[in-house]
This record gives sequence, structure tokens and C-alpha cells, in this order.
Amino acid sequence: MRNWLAYVTDLAKERRTVDLQSRFIQIVVGELKLREGMLLTPSCDGRQLVCHALDTSWSVTDFDTPFAHVLQNVVPMHLGAEDIVYWQSNRAFAEFVGELGLFEAVNIYPLVRRDTNTKLVVCLVGDSDALSSLWHDDPGFSQFVDVFVNQWSLLSEMEGEESRRRALRASLSDIEKRAHQQKQAASLSATLIGDSAPMLRLRDQIANAASSHLSVLVQGETGSGKELVARAVHDLSSRNTQPFVPINCAAIPEHLLESELFGHVKGAFSGAVNHKEGLISQANGGTLFLDEIGDMPMSLQAKLLRVLESGTFRPVGGHQEQQSDFRLVSATHVHLLEKVRAGEFRQDLYYRLLQYPLHVPALAQRKEDIRQLCFHFIQQFNRQHGTSIRDIHFQALDALLGYSFPGNVRELKHLIEYACAQTANGEAIKLATFGARLNMSVSSSPAPAPATDDVRSVCDSNGLSTSSRVLNIDAASIGDLKQALMDFEQRIITDRLSQFDGDTAKVAESLGIPRRTLTYKCRKLEIKAP
Repeated sequence: MRNWLAYVTDLAKERRTVDLQSRFIQIVVGELKLREGMLLTPSCDGRQLVCHALDTSWSVTDFDTPFAHVLQNVVPMHLGAEDIVYWQSNRAFAEFVGELGLFEAVNIYPLVRRDTNTKLVVCLVGDSDALSSLWHDDPGFSQFVDVFVNQWSLLSEMEGEESRRRALRASLSDIEKRAHQQKQAASLSATLIGDSAPMLRLRDQIANAASSHLSVLVQGETGSGKELVARAVHDLSSRNTQPFVPINCAAIPEHLLESELFGHVKGAFSGAVNHKEGLISQANGGTLFLDEIGDMPMSLQAKLLRVLESGTFRPVGGHQEQQSDFRLVSATHVHLLEKVRAGEFRQDLYYRLLQYPLHVPALAQRKEDIRQLCFHFIQQFNRQHGTSIRDIHFQALDALLGYSFPGNVRELKHLIEYACAQTANGEAIKLATFGARLNMSVSSSPAPAPATDDVRSVCDSNGLSTSSRVLNIDAASIGDLKQALMDFEQRIITDRLSQFDGDTAKVAESLGIPRRTLTYKCRKLEIKAP
């Protein structure tokens, strides 16, 4: 009779289930001098029994192994050499018992505690006589197994609780991180003006990009505010106390750009009378912003890639490697991928820059922000010049809403500044102050929708639509152009409302404008639907 209880202390010392399982099998196999043994635990979904020590598993849903039967029926199985032939359909199990000797057996025992839902299976391989009566004839072994099961249940419970705590902490951390990013995104509303969906999404992406350490590529049309986005990425990042170093790659001649970026040593070239620190060195610890990077010469692209990969660079004419830890933010208005395909931009550098892409929407894609932008630029002008421009007249605002803005936000800012300079204190900006600077022929408003079965022109007996008759005006009699335009717009909308019996959806469709714009115009022009 073996003294199994002498090993209870060994089991009690273990503080992890995986160590406890390993120690249990080690004790049993060593004491009984068995060939091998393993302990199987259920997977998370309960569909498999897993042996972590052997990094293998068996399904318990197909019942093609004895493990599934033992676990399901909670009855041990003793399989001698003559019984194994019936369990050859499962290839993994057949390989496991393939070297079973004539006087050896496989014993499979269920360790089930229904009060704690503990389900384990012990599989022992070795001398048949040593295994045949182990569970029934050795009470000390049964008590040893009970201690193991209790300890395993306790450790599993503790590990499960710790796992739930970790998951909760991770969830709370994610919530706090998300709340922090939302707060950061909201803080950008003072510089990146607009509450349109594209701008809300952009501010959210900026906050997310700032929290990472990836290189950021800002893409967008000229004048859309790419440098503001780059500055925002820096300001919200952990590097915000360090320098933000901008450079426009298109504004510096090619032969000087390398010296600007990498610096040079005295005597490196004609005119280099002093040592000069490059912008890469100045950006150490902070952010380097390369604007219009699509215009960077190919010869410099390879050197920039090396700096990004290694963090080291060499000044022009220098022999010593220097280090700089900076975060790269680049911007371009060109389609870099097309330049890559044309062989004008390095593919490896392109993908290095594209770690976190940001797209700044054109003003034409967020026209609902124009009113807010106008107020912002008016207030900015008032602060800078000590004026008190009050507002912008609705007619001037309508004109801006109908303009395509090829120069984006920068063009709008200049238009408002120009208009403010011509507006008296206490007055609102009027349409006339824009003068010829506003090219109304370039409009982003869609062309009127073609006539359909539901929206068609109503023609008179001469084949002319009612709208055509409205256009018949005497241009020579016009004395007030603004009033004439308002009257003209009023007559067209009133006529179209009559055509479609006051159906504003069809009227808006026929005029090629959004329904909310039509509603606004009807309210402004005091038009009532029939």
C-alpha cells in the first residue's frame, strides 16, 4: 500500500492549475511506474478535451474516442490490448495507443465534481495489473485524487476571477481611453471648424492617430487645412511639449533641401562657412512635418527612408552618425500612389508614410460648415483689426453656398477677410462686397435633374414649359440687380411649386437642390406653397 497522502503537501504548494496538473501526473506516473499519463481539461466551448502538457486535444462531440464516453457517462474505462482495436477510427487516439504492449492497458478516469462543475479526465498508460484495481482497492489514492480535484477547483475559480478582473480592467481602460480621445477630439473644434459628419470623423481620427506612434500621412486638396491637421496630431500626442518642426518640400530648391533636412558641417560645400543643424535634428523628441512630400526628389526619398527605419542620419559632408527620435507627419495634395506607379515616388517610402492615413475633406464636401467658418473668420478678423463686423447677410451666405471653392477653406478665409475690409463696423457682410472675386459661374451645385416620369416639365400648347415663360424677362428694365435676382428666384420657385401642387420634394428634385435648401429659400423669400 502506497502512502499517497504524503504527496498532499506537494499539491497544496502549487498556485497555478497548469503546475498542479503537471505535478499530479508526475506523482502518479512515478509512483505506479507507468509509461505515461495525461490530464485532460475541457476547452472553453466544452467541445474538446485539451492536454496542455502534450499540446493536443480530442473532440468530445463525435464519440469516436473513449474520452467522450467517459466524460458523458461519468464511468471509468479500462482498455486492454484486445480492446484498443475497437478505437482505431480516430487517428490521433490510434497514434497515442499505437505502441501499447501486450500486458499494458489504458485507464481513463472521470474526475467530476457536480457541485463545482469540475470536469477532468485522467488517462494513464502502463502495466495492466497496476491499473486494473487502482481506484477501487486503494482508498489512499482516492483521497489523494479528491485533494487534487478540490485544489484544482479552487485554483480554477481563483484564476477565473482574476481573468474576469483583468477583462474588467481592460474594459475600463478602453472606456477611459475612448473618453479621453473623445475629449481630445472635441478640443479640436476651436481650430478645425465644423460640425459636419466628415469633420467630426476627422477630429476623431486625429485623436486616435495622436495616441499612436505611427507615421501619419495627411492627404487632401490644396487649402483644405492639412497643416492644421498635422499640428493637431502633434498637440494631442505625448510629444506636445517638444518641437513641432514644419518644412515645405516644394518651397525649397532641391540642392538646398538636403541641407535643410540633414544639416551640414563647415566646409561641406561652397558657402558652408558654419556648421548648421538640420530640421531632423531639431525635431528630436518632437514632430517633423514634411508638407508636400510628393515633391521630394527621389535622391532624398531613400535617405529619408533610412532615417525612418534606423533613426540615424548623417549631415551633409559629415562622417559621424547622429540620432534623432521624431514622429513624422507628412502631407500632400497629389495622389502619391499614382506617383509610385509612374516611378516618381519610392514604393517602400510610400507604405512607410502610410502607416496612419488621414484624409481632409474638401470644403465642397462639407458645405454645411460654411456658415460656421464664416463666423469664425469674421471674429478672427475683428480680433486682429479691432473692428466689429456684425454678421454675414443671408444673400452673401447663399452665394457662398452655391460656390465650388476650388481653393477650399483658405479661399473662403480670404474672401471673408476681403469682405470684412470693405464692411463698416456694426454692419453685416453683403454680397456686393465680394465683387468680381466670387466667380459664380464655377458652382458646385448639381445640374438640375433630368425629367422623369414623376418629375417632368408641364408644357403649354406651343410646346414651351411654364418655366420657360418665367424666364421671359426684360433685362433692359432692371435697375436693381439684387432685387431682380430675388424676384427672378421667387418667380421660378413659385411657378415650380404650382406645377407640382406644392410637393416640395419634387420641386427640389426638379431644381437640382436639396429639399432643406428649398425650404430655406421659401422662408427667406416668403413663398407659401399652394
